[in-house]
Order: sequence, then structure tokens, then C-alpha cells
Amino acid sequence: MFLYIQDFMVLPEYQGRNIDTEIMKHLISKVNELKKNNPDIRTYLGASKNKDKFYKQFGFVTRE
Repeated sequence: MFLYIQDFMVLPEYQGRNIDTEIMKHLISKVNELKKNNPDIRTYLGASKNKDKFYKQFGFVTRE
């Protein structure tokens, strides 16, 4: 099974409130729940350019 997380944006008036981090924590939590039943799940991310630093803290790696 493959899971795909598409890059998302937080509206400017809500930025700086860690909403992006909370969304990712929630998504990663759901992925980890699914992995309990299927440890072979692969999760991919489609991220905007120059956003790799944010996603690296959740275990994602940059690929060329």
C-alpha cells in the first residue's frame, strides 16, 4: 500500500501558530496506525520547492 501526502499551505493570517506542524503530526499518527496492520506501507510526500527542512523533521528525505 502506498500513501501520498500532498504539500499543503496555511493561509497567511493563520501562519506562525504551528498549524502546519499539528496537521503533519496528525497525518503521521494516522500513518503509524495503519502501519500496525500493514508494516509494508510506504508514504510519499509531494512538497513545494524549498520546504524540505519542514518535512525532514517528520522523517521525510529529499530526493532529486
